[in-house]
Amino acid sequence: MLKLRSFSAILLLLVSCDMVEYSPHQVFDRDSPKGINQENIKRLNLTGQKDKISIVFIGDSQRFYEEIESFVKKVNELQGIDFVIIAGDISDFGLLQELEWVHNRLKKLKVPYFTVVGNHDVTGNGEETFERFYGAINYSFTYSGYKFIFHNTNSREYKTKNVPDLIWLADELNDDSAEHFIGISHVAPYDGDFDKSKEIDYATLLASHNKFLLSLHGHQHRHSDGFPYEDGVRYMVAHHFEAKAFVTLTFEDRNITKEIIHY
Repeated sequence: MLKLRSFSAILLLLVSCDMVEYSPHQVFDRDSPKGINQENIKRLNLTGQKDKISIVFIGDSQRFYEEIESFVKKVNELQGIDFVIIAGDISDFGLLQELEWVHNRLKKLKVPYFTVVGNHDVTGNGEETFERFYGAINYSFTYSGYKFIFHNTNSREYKTKNVPDLIWLADELNDDSAEHFIGISHVAPYDGDFDKSKEIDYATLLASHNKFLLSLHGHQHRHSDGFPYEDGVRYMVAHHFEAKAFVTLTFEDRNITKEIIHY
């Protein structure tokens, strides 16, 4: 009985000190941050107006932790960057520990960073973990007249869920207060992991808004840039972190200047 009581006391002490995790699939621990995207939105001056804005665009951080550190160092050397966009697959297995490892590096950026959910991020109970850690899966904000619309397009990971949510997306695009629209999602509509029954409706929806400038994606682990539907909508896929390269995009009204930076 004495041995049993001693073991119970040690177990209680370890748990109280967060030294033991009940499962690698836990959604949160007492020290994990939450709502990071919304916290970073608060860091932006959403009421101001700039003649031009510049962002860094990259995707698929997954297990490339050393590359993340090099990325942060390079971005912090740049002048005039407003914020960073990471186009999904922040984690590899949808685990809280992975999100914490990535965030502990990315929080050293001098500018805010924003994420969109990727297919690896919703593995297991990863969607719940991601949503608590970063915030709403579908969200948007308007900065200097540009509305950035982050949304879930990981169709293959769901059997019954409405992904992408075209009704939500249409409502976000029905915003007269925004001067320009930029979409951000992980899987591009022409990718095999996108719901093919929604591909044409999705592309048509984007093309139906003449204020829509650019659709940003990750997932493919190679950079591409073009007009696949020949409908005036430009689609761009990010470099992934292992490539040790990212894109900077500078927006001046409808003009977009792109530069690829290696690090």
